[in-house]
Amino acid sequence: MNAPFIFIGTYKTKPGKREEFKKHFEWFSSEIVEPQEPRLHSFYGYAAPDSDDVTIVQVHPDADSMATHMKVGMEHFATAYAEYLEPGGTMQVYGHLTEDLIRAMSAVAQTSGDASSVTIREPFTGFDRLPRT
Repeated sequence: MNAPFIFIGTYKTKPGKREEFKKHFEWFSSEIVEPQEPRLHSFYGYAAPDSDDVTIVQVHPDADSMATHMKVGMEHFATAYAEYLEPGGTMQVYGHLTEDLIRAMSAVAQTSGDASSVTIREPFTGFDRLPRT
């Protein structure tokens, strides 16, 4: 089945760092991700009102696109954890994992200082109308 690969990560910003993280994420999204990842369908940051929680939602055409994202963003993930995010968080993964992607996600978990809670779900049926690249 050729289902899209969806990643949802929820994190807590360090005290007083929420707005700075949002600015950092806006820069990361427009200056790094968008120009370097043309296959990525959707990449958004969401913030809960009056909370330090932020959620990143990504929709990729496949696991290879997510693996590319991990390579492109690795040094930026380290900066985000060092400056703006608390250790840990939760990650939800919807799609077929590859060995490259498992290694990359493990490296990010080590960068965060905590083996984040990870939920993995593989598709079994359905359809989408996303363009295929």
